[in-house]
Amino acid sequence: MSDAQKTQKRTPWRTAPELPQDVFAAWHKPDGAISPVAILATIDPDGAPRIAPFGSLRAVTPRLLRLCSWHGSNTFANLRRDGRVTVALVSSPDVAVSVRGQARVVREHMRHDEHFAIIEIDVEHVKNNMAYRIVIQEEIRIAARDRFKPWYEGAMRELDVMGE
Repeated sequence: MSDAQKTQKRTPWRTAPELPQDVFAAWHKPDGAISPVAILATIDPDGAPRIAPFGSLRAVTPRLLRLCSWHGSNTFANLRRDGRVTVALVSSPDVAVSVRGQARVVREHMRHDEHFAIIEIDVEHVKNNMAYRIVIQEEIRIAARDRFKPWYEGAMRELDVMGE
């Protein structure tokens, strides 16, 4: 194998127009499962960045993400006002990406809970932030408290079947 081929094998991808398969798999959770925590960055009215963690985000296709958001949150207000968003995911063993996209409200009131909306994000650009010299041992995962398990299961199922 030539040096150029060795370098090409070692060099990870840098950017992509859609989610690569390993990233898609990390966020594509069927059967109501809660995804690894994603960090959404939105823009406050004064132009300042705002971040918030989400366990509801899932990949529908390599070019489409979906999540639910409470109407009273700053994130929801920001996404309604200015749909520009960046989403970060860190997932074991080797997924660390930022996804830039455009968000829109596709269901103002979830059937499962009228105080939540369904948001879709069109993926515009994916950047690989993974350092090839390390391995991610654990991602951030959440679990519903026992009394809220039925709520999460219902909300995640609605996200999964939306548009079918």
